[in-house]
Amino acid sequence: MEILTQKRKKRNKEFLLGDDELGLILSRVSDPDDRKSASQVCKGWRLMEGLTRSSLRVLNLDHLPQLLSRYPNLNTFETPKGMSNADLALLAQSCPKLEAIKLVAINIDEEIGTQGGRALQGLESGISADQVIEQMRVLVQVGDEGLCALANGCPKLSKIVVIERKVGMVGFMAITSAAHNLTYLDLEESFVSDQALEAIGSSSCPVRVLRLKLCAVSDAGLGFLANGSCSKTIKELNLNANMEITDVGVSLLCKMCVLEELDLGVCMKITDVGGQAISAIRTLKKLNLECVFLLTEKTFVALAENCLYLEVLRLDGGTEMAAFDAFLGHKCLRSLRLIGYMPNDFRGSTLERLALRCPSLESIVVPEDWRERLLHLMQESTASRFLQFIDC
Repeated sequence: MEILTQKRKKRNKEFLLGDDELGLILSRVSDPDDRKSASQVCKGWRLMEGLTRSSLRVLNLDHLPQLLSRYPNLNTFETPKGMSNADLALLAQSCPKLEAIKLVAINIDEEIGTQGGRALQGLESGISADQVIEQMRVLVQVGDEGLCALANGCPKLSKIVVIERKVGMVGFMAITSAAHNLTYLDLEESFVSDQALEAIGSSSCPVRVLRLKLCAVSDAGLGFLANGSCSKTIKELNLNANMEITDVGVSLLCKMCVLEELDLGVCMKITDVGGQAISAIRTLKKLNLECVFLLTEKTFVALAENCLYLEVLRLDGGTEMAAFDAFLGHKCLRSLRLIGYMPNDFRGSTLERLALRCPSLESIVVPEDWRERLLHLMQESTASRFLQFIDC
């Protein structure tokens, strides 16, 4: 009996998984629920699940120290909570392999609570409205000291997303001077000063994607980007809804020699002067001009003639019919997207002609509200092949 027991133990030992094998298995498990189940098998599986975890989204910063000690090999971190300088420094110290951080918009109602909401409404709450406003300011502020620690402690940091937060000037300088591998910077709905754009523009970071939607960007700020070293690396630039931008700033963008994607939607001060200047960016592949109402046929003729690699074009529904005719015979245009209202003089034959005479065209994306009228105005075979209807 003793001999059989020893043989059974030896056989079981032969089938035990080592850390390398277990780590390889868990590295292929991406579903959060499956990873959670795996971590509950035993202490060994829990340990290896922590060591192989690559991404983490934290909803309660009170648990941050324990979580970071368990997951030291993170390359992606995200939270909708207001991180302090100490939190960011701890993240940098605990996760030196971090490559991407996303600080998304804070739920202010959740953060300030019922008392804070009552204070802002002028109701009795035990705290003053001024105290709540200060609390909100602190919540949306991304600490400069923390960003410095993050930029210096995470040499592989390549992607930073900061949505509806405020980044101080020191923070921008820290990011652009220390994060040498930074290629992706998204600052949507965050206040971005001209000085901050100067820091970004003059940095040695190989920024390829720069998203500045609703960031109150000015013409002067665009000048810093266009004249800085980043103009040689940026391939995607999102300036959507920066309504102070004018032809002066837009005309500088032709200095961006590798720009492939440009979003100028809702930049409503741009006229044909800026529109024709954009056509000098011959590397463009995707262009958004939705809700830019002052553009005429001149701009679209220039785009069609000069932007020979343009693949995706987004326009407002009220665009002149001549804009579509300008792209007849274009060799690369794959997708045309129209939003907004359909003018009374809109002719389905114009879209039909474009669909049949633009050899590369694959889709015309239009609002669902247009369905009935377009199906009546266009041949069924053309409509079914090219039209895509979406809810706007």
